[in-house]
Amino acid sequence: MMPEQFALCVVFHVRPEHVDEFASRVGDNIAETHKDAGVVFFKYHKVAGEPTWILYEIWESERHSDLHRQKPDVREFFAQSSRLLAREPEIYRLEPSM
Repeated sequence: MMPEQFALCVVFHVRPEHVDEFASRVGDNIAETHKDAGVVFFKYHKVAGEPTWILYEIWESERHSDLHRQKPDVREFFAQSSRLLAREPEIYRLEPSM
């Protein structure tokens, strides 16, 4: 039996003065994450007209997500949070609805 996929939604409220830098970091984050083992889906969307990004990610397992978060580039991405974000990211663990 295969383990159930692991999914997260993360909402980032970016400080308006750091929108361009955050957007650049998002591009780097996507490129590196697509190389990770176990990634099924990893996509950011920007809320129209707002300095807010929403990340939707699906992994083959929670273990794959945990390994991803330990990578130096991901740790660096989140180390910049207090400077780039207006508040802490909102992290939602998702479960299948059907």
